[in-house]
Amino acid sequence: MGVLETKSRIKNAPKVIGYEESGGTIVFKCSDKQNCEFKHGLPIYVTDEDIYENRPSLVIGTVDKFAMLAWKPDARALFGFDEEGNRITSPPGLIIQDELHLISGPLGSVVGLYESVIEELCTDRRENKTIRPKIISSTATTRSYAEQIKALYARTKTQLFPPPGLDVSDSFFSRYARDENGKLKSGRKFIGINAPGLGASTNAEVRLYTALLQSSYEFSAKERDPWWTLLVFFNNLRMLGNTISLFQANIPAYFMTYKNRIRKEKIRQIYQLLELTGRLRSDEVPAAITKLEVKTTDSEKKAVDVCLASNIIEVGVDIDRLSLMAVIGPPKTTSQYIQVTGRVGRRWWERPGLIITLYSPTKPRDRSHFEHFRSYHEKLYAQVEPTSVTPFSAPALERALHAVMTAFVRQTGSSEQAKEPFPFPADLLEILRERLLPRVETVDADELQTFEKLFNRRAKEWQKWQRTKWGSVMDNDTADALLRTAGNWVNPEDEIVSWATPTSMRSVDAQAEIKITQLYNRIDDETGDF
Repeated sequence: MGVLETKSRIKNAPKVIGYEESGGTIVFKCSDKQNCEFKHGLPIYVTDEDIYENRPSLVIGTVDKFAMLAWKPDARALFGFDEEGNRITSPPGLIIQDELHLISGPLGSVVGLYESVIEELCTDRRENKTIRPKIISSTATTRSYAEQIKALYARTKTQLFPPPGLDVSDSFFSRYARDENGKLKSGRKFIGINAPGLGASTNAEVRLYTALLQSSYEFSAKERDPWWTLLVFFNNLRMLGNTISLFQANIPAYFMTYKNRIRKEKIRQIYQLLELTGRLRSDEVPAAITKLEVKTTDSEKKAVDVCLASNIIEVGVDIDRLSLMAVIGPPKTTSQYIQVTGRVGRRWWERPGLIITLYSPTKPRDRSHFEHFRSYHEKLYAQVEPTSVTPFSAPALERALHAVMTAFVRQTGSSEQAKEPFPFPADLLEILRERLLPRVETVDADELQTFEKLFNRRAKEWQKWQRTKWGSVMDNDTADALLRTAGNWVNPEDEIVSWATPTSMRSVDAQAEIKITQLYNRIDDETGDF
């Protein structure tokens, strides 16, 4: 492997290891200047421009980047195209999708639509051969995987690895953990709490948090670390905001009541209350995870007392010191429940995790989960719901079909077509139509008419509007632009002759706007009534 000095184009960068003030660049390199092979630089790239220019052999990203194909024609370099749209190198031949269960619902439908152009860009059609990329998807919680794969990737042949075995206790990847005597070892402990006698569920929350925090405080210094940090999961941010208020007022007050009731000399003080949600900036999330890794035995830093988290912890949070979790209300899906509770007790051979689920006595769904608590948890993986992905449904096509058409033209067209949408690229769009029709028929033949109708409408709009600019993500100048950033304000005149195009996959759900009106006070001229 050659050692490359990677210089990312970041202006006004802070002073870190490898920062060169004269060049205004950041160099990624190992801090071990004597023994490390990469002391002069690591062969990695982190900015889009560097990736497009150097075309690394392995690209790691999120589905957010799919949306940028309609905005950045330079991405064609990753797929082996030159500036004129000619294929000069082989395209990516292997696509690995991790956490497949997350690509479902509205997000999965839009991603599945973008996957149609991704696969087309990754298909090598040279020498009268059609070589499509191999796709590998991994997940621990999925059901009806063949249908999901078919909807996302239009692949009718799928193979599960490892295949179902003859014995549930040995699936090649996993076996039941047993001690030296052959007895089953303890796994995660699940406890369900439903307290209708306390009235509001916040009263139960206050008592639960107080008891768990005080109990871990009474362990010895050597034993308390796994149980010191209480990880609390919430289904929505409204419930999380209410709990922050409880930790500021109700819980400190109840600690005093708790002290008098059980006659304790010392009670626990809450010093570090951490939030780990989507409200944090992208640079704040790694810092929050780093704080969670601090142990109680660390003399320089304080360990986090309570971490209030949303579904951001569903994947990617692998901190083996965490063993205590409270789940407020049952998660929306069983797969989410499995993924979330899997964040604790990861060192199961030393300290299996403890998960306490608090159910609301006033919600029918919570009561149903509590009444079937034992049977539900005994067959937890059997309860995983099948996912729903409909990439060629009318709402998905309305939202992103024009982005797929734009992405194909900008990535495979000539340099002039990549720069300007005029003149109308009829030849390229006809190629795209012919490539997508078999895919629509494979995924959902019932939507063929809807697809053709909307595709024709988008093509006619493109041809009639005669817009001379593609548009830019960096500014909101929509004059003569075919694309505008979805969610941004736009001139009403330009709104009619341009397409709202997403720049990420973060807001794929349909939104409803609320307007306050006085129209109910208007009197009908014919009836004289309101």
